[in-house]
Amino acid sequence: MPDSIREVTLTYKGLGNLVLLPITINDTIKVNLILDTGCRNLVLFGKRFDNLFVLHPDKKIQFSGLGSGRPVDGKLSLSNKVSIGAVIGEKIPLVIIPDQNLFGSYTNVDGVIGYDIFIKFEVELNCADRLITFRPAFDAEIAPGYEKIEIQIKDSKPIISSKVFFQNRTLLCDLMIDTGSSLGLLLKTTDMNKYPAQGKSEVIGRGLNGNIEGTQTFAKSLLLDKLEIKKVPMGIIFSPWHNYASVGMDIIRKYSIVLNYCKSYAGFKKF
Repeated sequence: MPDSIREVTLTYKGLGNLVLLPITINDTIKVNLILDTGCRNLVLFGKRFDNLFVLHPDKKIQFSGLGSGRPVDGKLSLSNKVSIGAVIGEKIPLVIIPDQNLFGSYTNVDGVIGYDIFIKFEVELNCADRLITFRPAFDAEIAPGYEKIEIQIKDSKPIISSKVFFQNRTLLCDLMIDTGSSLGLLLKTTDMNKYPAQGKSEVIGRGLNGNIEGTQTFAKSLLLDKLEIKKVPMGIIFSPWHNYASVGMDIIRKYSIVLNYCKSYAGFKKF
């Protein structure tokens, strides 16, 4: 961002609850990418990108996300220029996944972008007006009216210490703010019996590795520091390996939200 510009505000398109950004790569390649706090790298889906970038065939990338399928393989391209209006990133790595398109049912979505934006800028999402604002992260101060909440950045993801209240118990958890999820509160657990009685398992969403299968219910409330959200829609999925929690855009869309990784805070403001 030029030194003379203190912030840049753009209108974004919505894809359901998700944030879709128009982005230009290497000055000529125009793509639409989902803003995803759960994503470490810029990722493009589709074979058409193979011939548009300098790839490193000896550097294969394999990674996993939510979903019941197998891990996916990607090809790495280094040192790309990525721009969103006046917001410019240099020497950005990206991953191309030619054999799978997470957003294949949509003709105007090419991939996802996350950490590369958040590590350099304070990002403000006004979900009511579909506006996104970028500010230099180190110089930014949260605006009045926001509930300021401390976050930690773990494995490139924003994490809040949180409490989930059920009728008969309270769950303490590290909760990821997930702008790449269209769900509300999502719990991944090694023991389904710990949670309220649910209906039968069904497809509740889609992740990088395919369909997300689980059950749907409600939590009595969710406490993010001092911010309490009542009657929270919740999906519960089983994992044999670990426990995990996230809050997605079905809840976030009801707020203006600020994320500043550099100063380790988030901000929420109810419409």
